Amino acid sequence: MNSRAYVKAIINENKSPELSNSEVSQAKSFYKSKGYKLGNTYWHKYYKGLTNEFHVNYIPEDIFNAIISPSLNQMRQWPALLDKNLSYNIFKEFEQPKAVIQNINGFYFTDGKIINENDALKKCNTINKTLIIKPTIDSGDGVMVNKFTVDNHKTTYKNLTVLELFKKYKKDFIIQEELEQSDVLKAFNPSSLNTVRVMTYLKNDGVHILSSVLRIGQPNSTTDNFCGGGIICGLDANGNLKRRAYTRDGAILNKSHTKVVFEGVTIPNYNALIEMVKQMHPKVPYFKIVSWDIGINKENRPVFIEFNTYYQDVDLHQITNGPLFGTFTDEILELSLNPENSNYNYL
Repeated sequence: MNSRAYVKAIINENKSPELSNSEVSQAKSFYKSKGYKLGNTYWHKYYKGLTNEFHVNYIPEDIFNAIISPSLNQMRQWPALLDKNLSYNIFKEFEQPKAVIQNINGFYFTDGKIINENDALKKCNTINKTLIIKPTIDSGDGVMVNKFTVDNHKTTYKNLTVLELFKKYKKDFIIQEELEQSDVLKAFNPSSLNTVRVMTYLKNDGVHILSSVLRIGQPNSTTDNFCGGGIICGLDANGNLKRRAYTRDGAILNKSHTKVVFEGVTIPNYNALIEMVKQMHPKVPYFKIVSWDIGINKENRPVFIEFNTYYQDVDLHQITNGPLFGTFTDEILELSLNPENSNYNYL
Protein backbone atom coordinates (compact mmCIF):
# COMPACT_ATOMS: atom_id res chain seq x y z
CA MET A 1 0.00 0.00 0.00
CA ASN A 2 1.42 3.41 -0.96
CA SER A 3 1.66 6.16 1.65
CA ARG A 4 -1.38 8.06 0.36
CA ALA A 5 -3.63 5.00 0.43
CA TYR A 6 -2.19 4.09 3.84
CA VAL A 7 -2.98 7.44 5.45
CA LYS A 8 -6.45 7.62 3.87
CA ALA A 9 -7.24 4.21 5.32
CA ILE A 10 -6.13 5.30 8.79
CA ILE A 11 -8.09 8.56 8.54
CA ASN A 12 -11.20 6.55 7.72
CA GLU A 13 -10.55 4.03 10.49
CA ASN A 14 -9.94 6.78 13.07
CA LYS A 15 -12.77 9.00 11.75
CA SER A 16 -10.40 11.97 11.78
CA PRO A 17 -12.20 15.34 11.68
CA GLU A 18 -11.82 17.57 8.63
CA LEU A 19 -9.31 20.40 8.61
CA SER A 20 -10.74 23.90 8.44
CA ASN A 21 -10.54 25.77 5.13
CA SER A 22 -8.01 28.08 6.77
CA GLU A 23 -5.78 25.18 7.81
CA VAL A 24 -5.87 23.65 4.33
CA SER A 25 -4.97 27.04 2.84
CA GLN A 26 -2.15 27.60 5.33
CA ALA A 27 -0.58 24.19 4.67
CA LYS A 28 -0.70 24.60 0.88
CA SER A 29 0.65 28.15 1.07
CA PHE A 30 3.53 27.05 3.26
CA TYR A 31 4.62 24.35 0.83
CA LYS A 32 4.12 26.60 -2.16
CA SER A 33 6.44 29.15 -0.54
CA LYS A 34 9.09 26.41 -0.29
CA GLY A 35 8.76 25.36 -3.93
CA TYR A 36 6.57 22.30 -3.37
CA LYS A 37 3.07 21.57 -4.55
CA LEU A 38 1.04 20.05 -1.73
CA GLY A 39 -1.47 17.96 -3.66
CA ASN A 40 -3.49 17.00 -0.58
CA THR A 41 -3.57 17.58 3.17
CA TYR A 42 -4.22 13.98 4.22
CA TRP A 43 -1.15 13.83 6.46
CA HIS A 44 -1.97 17.13 8.17
CA LYS A 45 -5.47 15.81 8.80
CA TYR A 46 -4.09 12.53 10.18
CA TYR A 47 -1.72 14.24 12.60
CA LYS A 48 -4.24 16.77 13.84
CA GLY A 49 -6.82 14.03 14.27
CA LEU A 50 -4.47 12.16 16.62
CA THR A 51 -2.81 15.02 18.48
CA ASN A 52 -5.37 17.82 18.20
CA GLU A 53 -2.51 20.03 17.01
CA PHE A 54 -2.16 21.63 13.57
CA HIS A 55 1.23 22.62 12.13
CA VAL A 56 1.80 23.82 8.57
CA ASN A 57 5.27 22.22 8.56
CA TYR A 58 4.23 18.63 9.11
CA ILE A 59 6.13 16.60 6.51
CA PRO A 60 3.78 14.40 4.44
CA GLU A 61 5.24 10.94 4.09
CA ASP A 62 4.67 10.91 0.34
CA ILE A 63 6.82 14.07 0.00
CA PHE A 64 9.45 12.55 2.29
CA ASN A 65 9.60 9.26 0.33
CA ALA A 66 9.31 10.72 -3.17
CA ILE A 67 11.43 13.88 -2.87
CA ILE A 68 13.29 14.42 0.40
CA SER A 69 14.71 10.94 0.98
CA PRO A 70 16.01 10.36 -2.57
CA SER A 71 17.45 13.90 -2.61
CA LEU A 72 19.40 13.61 0.62
CA ASN A 73 20.13 9.88 0.56
CA GLN A 74 21.98 8.10 -2.25
CA MET A 75 19.29 5.58 -2.99
CA ARG A 76 21.50 3.55 -5.33
CA GLN A 77 23.42 2.59 -2.18
CA TRP A 78 20.25 1.55 -0.37
CA PRO A 79 19.81 -1.91 -1.98
CA ALA A 80 23.49 -2.73 -1.44
CA LEU A 81 23.20 -2.04 2.30
CA LEU A 82 19.80 -3.66 2.80
CA ASP A 83 21.16 -6.86 4.34
CA LYS A 84 21.10 -6.42 8.10
CA ASN A 85 23.86 -9.01 8.34
CA LEU A 86 26.25 -6.34 7.04
CA SER A 87 25.73 -4.30 10.20
CA TYR A 88 28.09 -6.64 12.04
CA ASN A 89 30.86 -5.48 9.70
CA ILE A 90 29.94 -1.83 9.23
CA PHE A 91 29.32 -1.18 12.93
CA LYS A 92 31.57 -3.84 14.40
CA GLU A 93 32.92 -1.61 17.18
CA PHE A 94 29.44 -0.98 18.57
CA GLU A 95 27.56 -3.39 20.81
CA GLN A 96 24.96 -5.50 18.98
CA PRO A 97 22.93 -8.61 19.89
CA LYS A 98 25.19 -11.67 19.74
CA ALA A 99 24.90 -13.39 16.37
CA VAL A 100 24.73 -17.19 16.55
CA ILE A 101 24.22 -18.02 12.86
CA GLN A 102 24.13 -15.70 9.87
CA ASN A 103 22.90 -16.81 6.47
CA ILE A 104 24.09 -14.56 3.65
CA ASN A 105 23.07 -15.53 0.11
CA GLY A 106 22.76 -19.14 1.24
CA PHE A 107 26.15 -19.30 3.00
CA TYR A 108 26.21 -20.01 6.72
CA PHE A 109 28.51 -17.95 8.94
CA THR A 110 29.43 -17.98 12.59
CA ASP A 111 32.01 -15.65 14.16
CA GLY A 112 32.73 -14.30 10.68
CA LYS A 113 33.68 -17.69 9.21
CA ILE A 114 31.83 -19.79 6.64
CA ILE A 115 30.60 -23.13 7.95
CA ASN A 116 28.50 -25.88 6.42
CA GLU A 117 24.83 -26.46 7.20
CA ASN A 118 25.49 -29.38 9.56
CA ASP A 119 27.81 -27.26 11.68
CA ALA A 120 25.24 -24.47 11.70
CA LEU A 121 22.64 -26.92 12.99
CA LYS A 122 25.02 -28.17 15.70
CA LYS A 123 25.82 -24.61 16.72
CA CYS A 124 22.15 -23.81 17.33
CA ASN A 125 21.69 -26.99 19.33
CA THR A 126 24.44 -25.99 21.77
CA ILE A 127 22.89 -22.64 22.71
CA ASN A 128 20.94 -22.89 25.93
CA LYS A 129 19.33 -19.48 25.58
CA THR A 130 16.31 -17.92 23.95
CA LEU A 131 17.06 -17.14 20.30
CA ILE A 132 15.58 -14.75 17.76
CA ILE A 133 15.37 -15.55 14.05
CA LYS A 134 14.52 -12.93 11.44
CA PRO A 135 15.05 -12.18 7.75
CA THR A 136 17.86 -9.74 7.01
CA ILE A 137 16.46 -8.50 3.70
CA ASP A 138 12.91 -7.18 3.27
CA SER A 139 12.40 -7.56 7.00
CA GLY A 140 10.33 -4.47 7.75
CA ASP A 141 7.44 -4.22 10.22
CA GLY A 142 8.62 -7.19 12.25
CA VAL A 143 7.55 -9.73 9.63
CA MET A 144 8.82 -13.25 10.40
CA VAL A 145 10.61 -12.18 13.58
CA ASN A 146 10.25 -15.19 15.88
CA LYS A 147 11.53 -16.26 19.27
CA PHE A 148 12.44 -19.85 20.17
CA THR A 149 14.61 -22.18 22.21
CA VAL A 150 16.23 -25.45 21.07
CA ASP A 151 16.22 -28.84 22.78
CA ASN A 152 17.70 -31.86 21.03
CA HIS A 153 17.40 -30.20 17.60
CA LYS A 154 13.71 -29.34 18.20
CA THR A 155 12.67 -25.70 18.45
CA THR A 156 9.75 -24.24 20.37
CA TYR A 157 8.66 -22.41 17.20
CA LYS A 158 5.78 -24.53 15.84
CA ASN A 159 7.72 -27.59 17.03
CA LEU A 160 9.96 -27.37 13.96
CA THR A 161 13.39 -28.93 13.93
CA VAL A 162 16.28 -26.50 13.47
CA LEU A 163 16.71 -27.81 9.91
CA GLU A 164 13.02 -27.23 9.15
CA LEU A 165 13.38 -23.72 10.53
CA PHE A 166 16.35 -23.10 8.25
CA LYS A 167 14.32 -24.34 5.26
CA LYS A 168 11.41 -22.09 6.20
CA TYR A 169 13.62 -18.99 6.09
CA LYS A 170 15.54 -20.26 3.03
CA LYS A 171 18.41 -17.74 2.95
CA ASP A 172 19.39 -14.25 4.11
CA PHE A 173 18.43 -14.53 7.74
CA ILE A 174 20.07 -14.25 11.14
CA ILE A 175 19.75 -16.07 14.45
CA GLN A 176 20.70 -14.00 17.47
CA GLU A 177 20.68 -14.48 21.19
CA GLU A 178 17.75 -12.65 22.71
CA LEU A 179 18.83 -9.34 24.20
CA GLU A 180 18.11 -9.12 27.91
CA GLN A 181 16.78 -5.60 28.07
CA SER A 182 16.85 -2.99 30.78
CA ASP A 183 14.31 -3.44 33.55
CA VAL A 184 13.06 0.07 32.78
CA LEU A 185 12.11 -0.79 29.20
CA LYS A 186 11.03 -4.34 29.98
CA ALA A 187 8.46 -3.01 32.44
CA PHE A 188 6.44 -1.51 29.57
CA ASN A 189 6.05 -4.88 27.81
CA PRO A 190 8.16 -7.93 28.70
CA SER A 191 7.44 -9.99 25.55
CA SER A 192 8.99 -7.53 23.09
CA LEU A 193 12.34 -5.80 22.73
CA ASN A 194 11.25 -2.19 23.25
CA THR A 195 13.55 0.15 21.37
CA VAL A 196 14.33 3.82 20.93
CA ARG A 197 13.95 5.06 17.34
CA VAL A 198 16.27 8.03 16.74
CA MET A 199 16.30 10.06 13.52
CA THR A 200 19.59 11.83 12.78
CA TYR A 201 20.66 14.43 10.23
CA LEU A 202 24.26 14.40 8.96
CA LYS A 203 25.84 17.75 8.05
CA ASN A 204 29.38 19.00 7.60
CA ASP A 205 29.36 20.26 11.17
CA GLY A 206 28.35 16.89 12.61
CA VAL A 207 25.31 14.77 13.41
CA HIS A 208 22.11 16.41 14.66
CA ILE A 209 19.25 14.68 16.46
CA LEU A 210 15.89 15.37 14.80
CA SER A 211 13.62 13.23 16.98
CA SER A 212 13.56 10.29 19.40
CA VAL A 213 10.66 7.95 20.13
CA LEU A 214 10.23 4.92 22.39
CA ARG A 215 8.52 1.98 20.65
CA ILE A 216 6.68 -0.53 22.84
CA GLY A 217 5.12 -3.83 21.80
CA GLN A 218 1.69 -5.12 22.66
CA PRO A 219 1.08 -8.05 25.07
CA ASN A 220 2.57 -11.33 23.78
CA SER A 221 4.10 -9.57 20.75
CA THR A 222 7.80 -10.12 20.06
CA THR A 223 8.13 -6.84 18.12
CA ASP A 224 7.53 -3.19 18.93
CA ASN A 225 6.34 -2.09 15.48
CA PHE A 226 3.77 0.71 15.43
CA CYS A 227 1.95 -0.65 12.38
CA GLY A 228 1.63 -4.00 14.14
CA GLY A 229 -0.22 -2.52 17.08
CA GLY A 230 2.70 -1.14 19.06
CA ILE A 231 2.72 1.99 21.20
CA ILE A 232 4.88 5.07 20.59
CA CYS A 233 5.88 7.70 23.13
CA GLY A 234 8.01 10.75 22.37
CA LEU A 235 11.21 11.63 24.22
CA ASP A 236 12.57 15.04 25.10
CA ALA A 237 16.22 16.04 24.62
CA ASN A 238 17.16 14.44 27.95
CA GLY A 239 15.50 11.09 27.25
CA ASN A 240 12.44 11.73 29.40
CA LEU A 241 9.20 10.15 28.18
CA LYS A 242 6.37 12.49 27.40
CA ARG A 243 2.98 12.34 29.08
CA ARG A 244 1.04 10.85 26.17
CA ALA A 245 1.63 7.78 24.03
CA TYR A 246 -0.25 6.72 20.90
CA THR A 247 -1.42 3.69 18.98
CA ARG A 248 -2.07 3.50 15.24
CA ASP A 249 -5.82 3.17 15.76
CA GLY A 250 -6.05 6.54 17.48
CA ALA A 251 -5.85 5.59 21.16
CA ILE A 252 -4.06 8.07 23.42
CA LEU A 253 -2.53 6.52 26.55
CA ASN A 254 -0.81 7.79 29.68
CA LYS A 255 0.36 4.35 30.79
CA SER A 256 1.19 0.99 29.27
CA HIS A 257 -0.95 -2.14 29.51
CA THR A 258 1.39 -3.16 32.35
CA LYS A 259 0.22 -0.03 34.20
CA VAL A 260 3.53 1.83 33.93
CA VAL A 261 2.93 5.59 33.65
CA PHE A 262 4.99 7.14 30.84
CA GLU A 263 5.54 10.59 32.31
CA GLY A 264 8.44 10.66 34.75
CA VAL A 265 10.35 7.73 33.18
CA THR A 266 13.80 8.41 31.72
CA ILE A 267 15.55 6.14 29.22
CA PRO A 268 18.62 4.72 31.04
CA ASN A 269 21.97 6.00 29.79
CA TYR A 270 20.27 8.15 27.17
CA ASN A 271 23.34 10.36 26.66
CA ALA A 272 25.39 7.28 25.73
CA LEU A 273 22.66 6.21 23.31
CA ILE A 274 22.77 9.60 21.59
CA GLU A 275 26.56 9.54 21.47
CA MET A 276 26.40 6.08 19.87
CA VAL A 277 24.18 7.15 16.96
CA LYS A 278 26.29 10.29 16.47
CA GLN A 279 29.35 8.09 16.06
CA MET A 280 27.56 5.59 13.84
CA HIS A 281 25.99 7.93 11.29
CA PRO A 282 29.28 9.07 9.65
CA LYS A 283 30.02 5.41 8.86
CA VAL A 284 27.18 5.51 6.29
CA PRO A 285 27.62 9.02 4.83
CA TYR A 286 25.65 8.08 1.71
CA PHE A 287 22.58 8.86 3.78
CA LYS A 288 22.07 12.30 5.31
CA ILE A 289 18.94 11.22 7.19
CA VAL A 290 18.92 7.89 9.03
CA SER A 291 16.59 6.27 11.57
CA TRP A 292 18.27 4.08 14.19
CA ASP A 293 16.71 1.42 16.42
CA ILE A 294 18.58 1.12 19.70
CA GLY A 295 17.88 -1.23 22.61
CA ILE A 296 19.06 -0.89 26.19
CA ASN A 297 20.54 -4.04 27.74
CA LYS A 298 20.33 -5.41 31.26
CA GLU A 299 23.36 -3.33 32.28
CA ASN A 300 21.68 -0.22 30.81
CA ARG A 301 24.12 0.02 27.90
CA PRO A 302 22.80 1.00 24.46
CA VAL A 303 22.79 -1.83 21.90
CA PHE A 304 22.47 -1.22 18.17
CA ILE A 305 19.61 -3.19 16.58
CA GLU A 306 19.26 -1.83 13.03
CA PHE A 307 19.23 1.27 10.88
CA ASN A 308 16.70 2.47 8.29
CA THR A 309 17.49 4.67 5.32
CA TYR A 310 14.40 4.57 3.10
CA TYR A 311 11.14 3.61 4.81
CA GLN A 312 11.71 5.62 7.95
CA ASP A 313 8.19 5.77 9.43
CA VAL A 314 8.17 9.54 9.77
CA ASP A 315 4.70 9.39 11.34
CA LEU A 316 6.17 7.95 14.56
CA HIS A 317 8.06 11.18 15.14
CA GLN A 318 5.42 13.66 14.05
CA ILE A 319 2.67 12.08 16.12
CA THR A 320 4.77 12.19 19.27
CA ASN A 321 7.14 15.12 18.79
CA GLY A 322 5.54 17.43 16.22
CA PRO A 323 6.89 18.51 12.79
CA LEU A 324 9.71 16.21 11.74
CA PHE A 325 12.52 18.61 10.95
CA GLY A 326 11.92 21.31 13.57
CA THR A 327 14.45 24.14 13.24
CA PHE A 328 15.98 22.39 10.21
CA THR A 329 12.71 22.49 8.20
CA ASP A 330 13.59 25.34 5.85
CA GLU A 331 17.14 24.07 5.35
CA ILE A 332 16.12 20.50 4.53
CA LEU A 333 13.24 21.50 2.24
CA GLU A 334 15.51 23.86 0.32
CA LEU A 335 18.30 21.27 0.12
CA SER A 336 15.87 18.67 -1.20
CA LEU A 337 14.87 20.88 -4.15
CA ASN A 338 18.37 22.15 -4.99
CA PRO A 339 19.78 19.99 -7.82
CA GLU A 340 23.36 20.99 -6.96
CA ASN A 341 23.06 19.64 -3.43
CA SER A 342 20.72 16.72 -4.00
CA ASN A 343 21.39 13.14 -5.01
CA TYR A 344 19.00 13.09 -7.97
CA ASN A 345 21.98 12.43 -10.25
CA TYR A 346 22.51 9.14 -8.45
CA LEU A 347 19.08 7.69 -9.26
